[in-house]
Amino acid sequence: MERRFSQYSLWLSLLGIVIGVGQYLTSINSSNILYVGMVVYLSGFSCGVIAFGKHERGVMKYFSLTSFVWIPLLIMLGMLFFAMNFGES
Repeated sequence: MERRFSQYSLWLSLLGIVIGVGQYLTSINSSNILYVGMVVYLSGFSCGVIAFGKHERGVMKYFSLTSFVWIPLLIMLGMLFFAMNFGES
């Protein structure tokens, strides 16, 4: 059985993102849930790096690698828009 790190990367990254976003959308405020989501996401990212290093075929391996750039960018833009709206009031 061949290990497909790109598939592990995709599913673990998506699960980590869902846990992280779900933490903010629910009324349950626990930092442990957020830490679990971060660990799951980072394990998906490391599987993506392994898949990239092993030259696996397909484009699934690029999801976690690009999301590692897009997620902080979206957080930064959200903070920028919050600061712009806060300054106008």
